[in-house]
Amino acid sequence: MKSQKTLFMTTKIEFNDLNIRAKKYRSEIKKLIDKVIDSNYCLNGPENRKLEKNLLHFLKNGFITTVSSGHDAIFLTLKSLKLNKEDEVIFPVNSNPTAFPIAQTGVTLIPCDVDKNGLIDPKEILKKLSKNTRAIVVTHLYGLVCDVDKIKEIIGDKNTFLIEDCAQAFGSQYKNKSVGTLGDFGCFSFYPTKNLGTLGDGGAIWIKNKDFYNYICLAKYYGEKKRYYSRFISGHSRIPEIQAGILNIYFKNIKQELNSRIQLAKYFYKKINEEKLNNYIVPLDNNYLSPLHLFVIKAKKRNKLIKYLKSKGIPTLIHYPYPIHLIPAFSYLGYKSKDFLIAERLAKNILSLPFHPMITKKQVDYIFTIIHKFYY
Repeated sequence: MKSQKTLFMTTKIEFNDLNIRAKKYRSEIKKLIDKVIDSNYCLNGPENRKLEKNLLHFLKNGFITTVSSGHDAIFLTLKSLKLNKEDEVIFPVNSNPTAFPIAQTGVTLIPCDVDKNGLIDPKEILKKLSKNTRAIVVTHLYGLVCDVDKIKEIIGDKNTFLIEDCAQAFGSQYKNKSVGTLGDFGCFSFYPTKNLGTLGDGGAIWIKNKDFYNYICLAKYYGEKKRYYSRFISGHSRIPEIQAGILNIYFKNIKQELNSRIQLAKYFYKKINEEKLNNYIVPLDNNYLSPLHLFVIKAKKRNKLIKYLKSKGIPTLIHYPYPIHLIPAFSYLGYKSKDFLIAERLAKNILSLPFHPMITKKQVDYIFTIIHKFYY
Protein backbone atom coordinates (compact mmCIF):
# COMPACT_ATOMS: atom_id res chain seq x y z
CA MET A 1 0.00 0.00 0.00
CA LYS A 2 1.22 3.48 -0.82
CA SER A 3 2.28 5.75 2.01
CA GLN A 4 -0.46 8.19 3.03
CA LYS A 5 1.99 10.95 3.87
CA THR A 6 1.29 14.36 2.37
CA LEU A 7 2.73 14.80 -1.12
CA PHE A 8 3.95 18.13 -2.38
CA MET A 9 6.27 19.57 -5.00
CA THR A 10 9.08 21.91 -4.10
CA THR A 11 9.08 23.40 -7.62
CA LYS A 12 6.05 24.82 -9.37
CA ILE A 13 4.62 22.69 -12.18
CA GLU A 14 4.07 24.78 -15.32
CA PHE A 15 1.45 23.73 -17.86
CA ASN A 16 3.78 24.71 -20.71
CA ASP A 17 7.43 25.68 -21.06
CA LEU A 18 7.08 29.25 -22.37
CA ASN A 19 8.91 31.03 -19.54
CA ILE A 20 11.37 28.20 -18.90
CA ARG A 21 12.48 28.05 -22.54
CA ALA A 22 12.79 31.84 -22.85
CA LYS A 23 14.97 31.98 -19.72
CA LYS A 24 17.16 29.19 -21.09
CA TYR A 25 17.95 31.29 -24.19
CA ARG A 26 17.83 34.69 -22.48
CA SER A 27 21.39 35.77 -23.36
CA GLU A 28 21.02 34.82 -27.04
CA ILE A 29 17.66 36.61 -27.27
CA LYS A 30 19.18 39.78 -25.80
CA LYS A 31 21.99 39.69 -28.38
CA LEU A 32 19.41 39.12 -31.10
CA ILE A 33 17.46 42.24 -30.09
CA ASP A 34 20.62 44.35 -30.37
CA LYS A 35 21.36 42.75 -33.74
CA VAL A 36 17.89 43.56 -35.08
CA ILE A 37 18.09 47.15 -33.83
CA ASP A 38 21.44 47.60 -35.59
CA SER A 39 20.18 45.95 -38.80
CA ASN A 40 17.49 48.59 -39.44
CA TYR A 41 15.05 45.80 -40.37
CA CYS A 42 11.87 45.53 -38.30
CA LEU A 43 9.91 43.32 -40.71
CA ASN A 44 10.69 41.07 -43.68
CA GLY A 45 14.44 41.17 -43.14
CA PRO A 46 17.27 38.64 -42.93
CA GLU A 47 15.81 36.83 -39.88
CA ASN A 48 12.63 36.07 -41.84
CA ARG A 49 14.64 34.82 -44.80
CA LYS A 50 16.73 32.64 -42.48
CA LEU A 51 13.58 31.26 -40.86
CA GLU A 52 12.06 30.38 -44.23
CA LYS A 53 15.30 28.62 -45.15
CA ASN A 54 15.31 26.70 -41.84
CA LEU A 55 11.68 25.66 -42.31
CA LEU A 56 12.16 24.55 -45.88
CA HIS A 57 15.24 22.51 -44.94
CA PHE A 58 13.23 20.85 -42.16
CA LEU A 59 10.07 20.19 -44.21
CA LYS A 60 11.71 19.48 -47.60
CA ASN A 61 10.50 20.44 -51.11
CA GLY A 62 7.77 22.95 -51.95
CA PHE A 63 7.75 26.65 -51.06
CA ILE A 64 7.61 28.46 -47.71
CA THR A 65 6.57 31.95 -46.70
CA THR A 66 6.23 33.38 -43.19
CA VAL A 67 3.05 35.16 -42.06
CA SER A 68 1.96 36.82 -38.85
CA SER A 69 0.03 33.91 -37.31
CA GLY A 70 -1.41 30.44 -37.78
CA HIS A 71 -4.79 32.13 -38.19
CA ASP A 72 -3.49 34.16 -41.13
CA ALA A 73 -1.84 31.08 -42.60
CA ILE A 74 -5.25 29.42 -43.00
CA PHE A 75 -6.97 32.66 -44.05
CA LEU A 76 -4.43 33.54 -46.77
CA THR A 77 -4.33 29.96 -48.00
CA LEU A 78 -8.08 29.96 -48.55
CA LYS A 79 -8.00 33.45 -50.09
CA SER A 80 -5.46 32.20 -52.63
CA LEU A 81 -8.09 29.74 -53.88
CA LYS A 82 -10.41 32.68 -54.70
CA LEU A 83 -13.49 31.01 -53.25
CA ASN A 84 -16.99 32.46 -53.06
CA LYS A 85 -19.91 31.99 -50.68
CA GLU A 86 -21.23 28.96 -52.60
CA ASP A 87 -17.94 27.13 -52.20
CA GLU A 88 -17.83 24.67 -49.31
CA VAL A 89 -14.94 24.00 -46.94
CA ILE A 90 -15.02 20.89 -44.75
CA PHE A 91 -13.19 21.03 -41.40
CA PRO A 92 -13.28 19.28 -37.98
CA VAL A 93 -16.02 20.57 -35.70
CA ASN A 94 -13.91 20.24 -32.53
CA SER A 95 -10.94 22.38 -33.61
CA ASN A 96 -12.03 25.78 -32.35
CA PRO A 97 -9.22 28.02 -33.75
CA THR A 98 -9.44 26.42 -37.20
CA ALA A 99 -13.02 27.53 -37.75
CA PHE A 100 -12.49 31.30 -37.42
CA PRO A 101 -10.18 32.01 -40.39
CA ILE A 102 -12.36 29.75 -42.56
CA ALA A 103 -15.46 31.72 -41.56
CA GLN A 104 -13.74 35.03 -42.27
CA THR A 105 -13.21 34.11 -45.93
CA GLY A 106 -16.96 34.11 -46.53
CA VAL A 107 -17.21 30.51 -47.75
CA THR A 108 -19.85 27.97 -46.71
CA LEU A 109 -18.66 26.17 -43.59
CA ILE A 110 -19.17 22.41 -43.44
CA PRO A 111 -18.20 21.14 -39.96
CA CYS A 112 -17.40 17.44 -39.76
CA ASP A 113 -17.42 15.00 -36.84
CA VAL A 114 -14.25 13.35 -35.61
CA ASP A 115 -13.00 9.93 -34.57
CA LYS A 116 -12.31 8.66 -31.04
CA ASN A 117 -8.97 10.52 -31.00
CA GLY A 118 -10.40 13.88 -31.98
CA LEU A 119 -9.16 13.78 -35.58
CA ILE A 120 -11.42 14.45 -38.57
CA ASP A 121 -13.10 11.20 -39.54
CA PRO A 122 -12.69 10.20 -43.23
CA LYS A 123 -16.05 8.36 -43.15
CA GLU A 124 -17.73 11.59 -42.04
CA ILE A 125 -15.90 13.57 -44.74
CA LEU A 126 -17.37 11.23 -47.33
CA LYS A 127 -20.88 12.05 -46.05
CA LYS A 128 -20.21 15.80 -46.27
CA LEU A 129 -18.58 15.85 -49.70
CA SER A 130 -20.55 17.58 -52.47
CA LYS A 131 -20.04 19.10 -55.91
CA ASN A 132 -19.37 22.42 -54.13
CA THR A 133 -16.57 21.11 -51.89
CA ARG A 134 -13.49 23.15 -52.79
CA ALA A 135 -11.27 22.46 -49.79
CA ILE A 136 -10.88 20.06 -46.87
CA VAL A 137 -9.00 21.42 -43.87
CA VAL A 138 -7.59 18.67 -41.66
CA THR A 139 -6.29 19.56 -38.22
CA HIS A 140 -3.50 17.42 -36.79
CA LEU A 141 -4.82 18.11 -33.31
CA TYR A 142 -2.56 17.73 -30.25
CA GLY A 143 0.26 16.56 -32.54
CA LEU A 144 -1.70 13.45 -33.57
CA VAL A 145 -1.83 12.86 -37.32
CA CYS A 146 -4.94 12.46 -39.46
CA ASP A 147 -5.39 9.52 -41.83
CA VAL A 148 -4.17 11.51 -44.82
CA ASP A 149 -4.09 8.59 -47.28
CA LYS A 150 -7.79 7.83 -46.78
CA ILE A 151 -8.66 11.51 -47.12
CA LYS A 152 -6.63 11.78 -50.34
CA GLU A 153 -8.42 8.69 -51.63
CA ILE A 154 -11.76 10.37 -50.93
CA ILE A 155 -10.66 13.54 -52.76
CA GLY A 156 -9.37 11.55 -55.73
CA ASP A 157 -9.25 13.71 -58.85
CA LYS A 158 -11.94 16.11 -57.67
CA ASN A 159 -11.24 19.84 -57.83
CA THR A 160 -10.75 19.91 -54.05
CA PHE A 161 -7.69 21.15 -52.18
CA LEU A 162 -6.24 19.47 -49.10
CA ILE A 163 -5.11 21.97 -46.46
CA GLU A 164 -3.29 20.81 -43.31
CA ASP A 165 -3.66 22.79 -40.11
CA CYS A 166 -0.39 21.94 -38.38
CA ALA A 167 -0.60 24.53 -35.60
CA GLN A 168 -0.24 21.79 -32.98
CA ALA A 169 1.84 19.37 -35.03
CA PHE A 170 5.18 20.90 -35.96
CA GLY A 171 7.59 17.97 -36.27
CA SER A 172 4.95 15.26 -36.54
CA GLN A 173 5.45 12.63 -39.23
CA TYR A 174 3.17 10.56 -41.43
CA LYS A 175 4.85 7.61 -43.14
CA ASN A 176 8.26 9.31 -42.87
CA LYS A 177 7.01 12.59 -44.32
CA SER A 178 6.56 15.83 -42.39
CA VAL A 179 2.98 16.92 -41.78
CA GLY A 180 2.26 20.10 -43.65
CA THR A 181 3.75 18.67 -46.85
CA LEU A 182 1.18 15.92 -47.46
CA GLY A 183 -1.44 17.99 -49.27
CA ASP A 184 -1.55 21.24 -51.21
CA PHE A 185 -0.90 23.60 -48.28
CA GLY A 186 0.47 23.27 -44.75
CA CYS A 187 -0.40 25.97 -42.21
CA PHE A 188 1.83 26.44 -39.15
CA SER A 189 1.55 28.51 -35.99
CA PHE A 190 4.43 29.82 -33.89
CA TYR A 191 2.25 30.98 -31.01
CA PRO A 192 4.38 30.93 -27.81
CA THR A 193 3.17 27.55 -26.51
CA LYS A 194 3.64 25.57 -29.74
CA ASN A 195 6.32 22.92 -30.33
CA LEU A 196 8.20 25.69 -32.14
CA GLY A 197 6.91 28.92 -30.62
CA THR A 198 8.23 32.45 -30.33
CA LEU A 199 7.66 35.19 -27.72
CA GLY A 200 4.87 36.83 -29.66
CA ASP A 201 3.06 35.39 -32.63
CA GLY A 202 3.93 34.07 -36.04
CA GLY A 203 3.05 31.54 -38.68
CA ALA A 204 4.11 30.05 -41.97
CA ILE A 205 2.60 28.40 -45.02
CA TRP A 206 4.09 25.47 -46.91
CA ILE A 207 2.84 25.58 -50.49
CA LYS A 208 3.10 22.86 -53.11
CA ASN A 209 2.38 25.01 -56.17
CA LYS A 210 4.55 27.99 -57.14
CA ASP A 211 1.64 30.03 -58.55
CA PHE A 212 -0.17 29.90 -55.20
CA TYR A 213 3.09 30.74 -53.45
CA ASN A 214 3.53 33.83 -55.64
CA TYR A 215 -0.04 34.94 -54.91
CA ILE A 216 0.32 34.55 -51.13
CA CYS A 217 3.64 36.42 -51.14
CA LEU A 218 1.77 39.39 -52.66
CA ALA A 219 -1.33 38.92 -50.49
CA LYS A 220 0.65 39.32 -47.27
CA TYR A 221 1.86 42.77 -48.52
CA TYR A 222 -1.32 44.57 -49.63
CA GLY A 223 -1.15 42.74 -52.96
CA GLU A 224 2.00 44.69 -53.81
CA LYS A 225 4.73 43.53 -56.16
CA LYS A 226 5.87 47.11 -56.60
CA ARG A 227 5.67 49.38 -53.53
CA TYR A 228 2.31 51.21 -53.27
CA TYR A 229 1.14 49.63 -56.56
CA SER A 230 -1.25 46.91 -55.38
CA ARG A 231 -2.47 44.32 -57.87
CA PHE A 232 -5.45 43.38 -55.71
CA ILE A 233 -7.03 44.29 -52.38
CA SER A 234 -5.39 42.56 -49.44
CA GLY A 235 -4.04 43.21 -45.96
CA HIS A 236 -0.65 42.57 -44.45
CA SER A 237 0.69 39.61 -42.51
CA ARG A 238 4.30 39.63 -41.38
CA ILE A 239 6.44 38.24 -38.56
CA PRO A 240 8.54 40.92 -36.80
CA GLU A 241 12.26 40.32 -37.21
CA ILE A 242 12.75 39.83 -33.47
CA GLN A 243 10.15 37.06 -33.36
CA ALA A 244 11.58 35.38 -36.47
CA GLY A 245 15.03 35.61 -34.90
CA ILE A 246 13.84 33.95 -31.69
CA LEU A 247 12.46 31.09 -33.77
CA ASN A 248 15.86 30.75 -35.46
CA ILE A 249 17.50 30.51 -32.03
CA TYR A 250 15.05 27.83 -30.92
CA PHE A 251 15.53 26.01 -34.21
CA LYS A 252 19.08 25.05 -33.25
CA ASN A 253 17.79 22.42 -30.80
CA ILE A 254 14.42 21.67 -32.36
CA LYS A 255 15.15 18.01 -33.21
CA GLN A 256 16.31 17.38 -29.65
CA GLU A 257 13.20 19.04 -28.20
CA LEU A 258 10.89 17.12 -30.53
CA ASN A 259 12.54 13.85 -29.53
CA SER A 260 12.15 14.88 -25.87
CA ARG A 261 8.40 15.10 -26.46
CA ILE A 262 8.34 11.58 -27.88
CA GLN A 263 10.29 10.19 -24.92
CA LEU A 264 8.14 12.14 -22.46
CA ALA A 265 4.93 10.71 -23.96
CA LYS A 266 6.36 7.20 -23.54
CA TYR A 267 7.05 7.99 -19.89
CA PHE A 268 3.46 9.23 -19.45
CA TYR A 269 2.16 5.93 -20.87
CA LYS A 270 4.48 4.04 -18.51
CA LYS A 271 3.19 5.95 -15.47
CA ILE A 272 -0.43 5.31 -16.44
CA ASN A 273 0.34 1.59 -16.39
CA GLU A 274 2.41 1.72 -13.20
CA GLU A 275 -0.29 3.59 -11.31
CA LYS A 276 -2.97 1.19 -12.65
CA LEU A 277 -4.97 4.06 -14.13
CA ASN A 278 -6.03 2.39 -17.38
CA ASN A 279 -9.63 1.98 -16.23
CA TYR A 280 -9.90 5.66 -15.33
CA ILE A 281 -7.90 7.65 -17.86
CA VAL A 282 -7.30 6.82 -21.51
CA PRO A 283 -4.72 8.77 -23.52
CA LEU A 284 -5.63 9.65 -27.08
CA ASP A 285 -3.86 7.29 -29.44
CA ASN A 286 -0.36 8.13 -30.70
CA ASN A 287 0.22 5.45 -33.35
CA TYR A 288 2.92 7.38 -35.13
CA LEU A 289 4.96 8.22 -32.01
CA SER A 290 4.80 11.86 -33.02
CA PRO A 291 6.23 14.66 -30.85
CA LEU A 292 2.95 15.53 -29.18
CA HIS A 293 2.01 19.15 -28.57
CA LEU A 294 -0.41 18.21 -25.80
CA PHE A 295 -0.91 15.06 -23.76
CA VAL A 296 -4.67 14.64 -23.80
CA ILE A 297 -6.58 12.01 -21.83
CA LYS A 298 -10.20 10.97 -21.64
CA ALA A 299 -10.89 10.96 -17.88
CA LYS A 300 -13.70 9.62 -15.74
CA LYS A 301 -15.12 12.26 -13.36
CA ARG A 302 -13.20 14.81 -15.44
CA ASN A 303 -14.47 17.98 -13.79
CA LYS A 304 -13.87 16.69 -10.25
CA LEU A 305 -10.40 15.54 -11.27
CA ILE A 306 -9.60 19.04 -12.58
CA LYS A 307 -10.51 20.60 -9.22
CA TYR A 308 -8.53 17.99 -7.28
CA LEU A 309 -5.41 18.46 -9.42
CA LYS A 310 -5.67 22.23 -9.06
CA SER A 311 -5.81 21.88 -5.27
CA LYS A 312 -2.54 19.94 -5.46
CA GLY A 313 -0.76 22.54 -7.63
CA ILE A 314 -1.23 20.74 -10.95
CA PRO A 315 -2.59 22.95 -13.78
CA THR A 316 -4.75 21.46 -16.54
CA LEU A 317 -6.66 22.76 -19.55
CA ILE A 318 -9.37 21.52 -21.92
CA HIS A 319 -8.64 21.65 -25.65
CA TYR A 320 -11.47 22.39 -26.42
CA PRO A 321 -14.52 22.53 -24.13
CA TYR A 322 -17.06 23.27 -26.89
CA PRO A 323 -17.32 22.05 -30.49
CA ILE A 324 -17.85 25.12 -32.66
CA HIS A 325 -21.51 24.33 -33.43
CA LEU A 326 -22.29 24.85 -29.71
CA ILE A 327 -20.75 28.32 -29.33
CA PRO A 328 -22.73 31.53 -30.00
CA ALA A 329 -20.43 32.82 -32.75
CA PHE A 330 -21.38 29.91 -35.01
CA SER A 331 -25.05 29.57 -34.11
CA TYR A 332 -25.88 30.93 -37.57
CA LEU A 333 -24.81 27.57 -39.04
CA GLY A 334 -28.02 26.12 -37.64
CA TYR A 335 -26.65 23.03 -35.91
CA LYS A 336 -27.82 21.80 -32.52
CA SER A 337 -26.74 19.54 -29.68
CA LYS A 338 -26.19 15.88 -30.70
CA ASP A 339 -25.49 16.77 -34.33
CA PHE A 340 -21.82 15.78 -33.82
CA LEU A 341 -21.92 13.04 -31.22
CA ILE A 342 -18.25 12.03 -31.03
CA ALA A 343 -16.96 15.60 -30.78
CA GLU A 344 -19.53 16.43 -28.10
CA ARG A 345 -18.67 13.31 -26.10
CA LEU A 346 -14.96 14.10 -26.25
CA ALA A 347 -15.52 17.70 -25.14
CA LYS A 348 -17.13 16.41 -21.94
CA ASN A 349 -14.30 14.02 -21.08
CA ILE A 350 -10.95 15.24 -22.43
CA LEU A 351 -8.28 16.87 -20.30
CA SER A 352 -4.82 18.18 -21.18
CA LEU A 353 -2.09 17.48 -18.62
CA PRO A 354 1.14 19.49 -18.19
CA PHE A 355 3.41 18.31 -21.00
CA HIS A 356 6.59 19.92 -22.33
CA PRO A 357 10.33 19.14 -22.67
CA MET A 358 11.22 21.13 -19.54
CA ILE A 359 9.03 19.12 -17.16
CA THR A 360 11.00 16.77 -14.89
CA LYS A 361 10.40 13.08 -14.25
CA LYS A 362 9.94 13.92 -10.58
CA GLN A 363 7.11 16.29 -11.51
CA VAL A 364 5.54 13.68 -13.80
CA ASP A 365 5.75 11.08 -11.02
CA TYR A 366 4.00 13.52 -8.70
CA ILE A 367 1.22 14.22 -11.24
CA PHE A 368 0.38 10.55 -11.69
CA THR A 369 0.67 9.75 -7.99
CA ILE A 370 -1.90 12.48 -7.31
CA ILE A 371 -4.18 11.16 -10.09
CA HIS A 372 -3.89 7.71 -8.51
CA LYS A 373 -4.88 9.14 -5.10
CA PHE A 374 -7.95 10.77 -6.68
CA TYR A 375 -9.27 7.54 -8.19
CA TYR A 376 -8.22 5.16 -5.41
